[in-house]
Amino acid sequence: MPISFSPIQNQILTQLKNAKSLRYSEMKPKAVPNDLFNYHLQFLVKKSFIRKVGGAKATSRDGYQLTEIGVKHVADAYPLNKEEEKNASLFKINVITIVSRRINDRGEPVRKGGRTQILNQIRGVHPSYGKIGVPGGVVRKGEEILAAAARKLEDETGLVSYDFRLLGFQRRMMYVNHELFSDVMFPISYAETFSGELISESKFGRNVWVGIDQAIQNESAEFDSLVKIRDVLVAIKAGKIKKLPFFYEENVQSDS
Repeated sequence: MPISFSPIQNQILTQLKNAKSLRYSEMKPKAVPNDLFNYHLQFLVKKSFIRKVGGAKATSRDGYQLTEIGVKHVADAYPLNKEEEKNASLFKINVITIVSRRINDRGEPVRKGGRTQILNQIRGVHPSYGKIGVPGGVVRKGEEILAAAARKLEDETGLVSYDFRLLGFQRRMMYVNHELFSDVMFPISYAETFSGELISESKFGRNVWVGIDQAIQNESAEFDSLVKIRDVLVAIKAGKIKKLPFFYEENVQSDS
């Protein structure tokens, strides 16, 4: 859990972000008493966010610099006020996992010909409870996108695929009652080879195969939808998925 720093501590970290090292006298504001400033300075030293470079005893000429922990801290973006903190909490990355298969008239999988089906999920969790569409889920910090796609597919459907291809990104900022409700970056991935048996239902929802036309229809809502998913499904239907150019799009949606 991130440490909550005081204004003086944040000022020290910000100053050191833009310098190899700084002396005590170069960092201390004139209006801040020595004992108060030194308290905050030593707090950061104790927490290993900065280190002292100089003699064993603190003097006005001693230098201070960021530690590796401190560098990692200032490299991240932190909200400056309550509004930024609220909006930052809404931002996440959700990978979309589009999986297709072809079946014959007897419902048996075939490699060529037949009818195209798309894996859909009737959501069993909020915020899209009851909505039907292609599955997906949160990318964990430090996790590669396609690894997240494989993990989410197996966790939610029981199917295993290492054939996912990243097709592009869509970022969707969604407003409800004129307030930002969610801000999500969606990497959209696609696979047409997989193994395993489909789990019909899990805690995430109910999984079903639907025809390509139905899949396109399921992704055609004007709100709480992704235009690029429909574009990908249309390309699959037309047999042009391999020629689909890599894309990035930002989209704002509102319920009013």
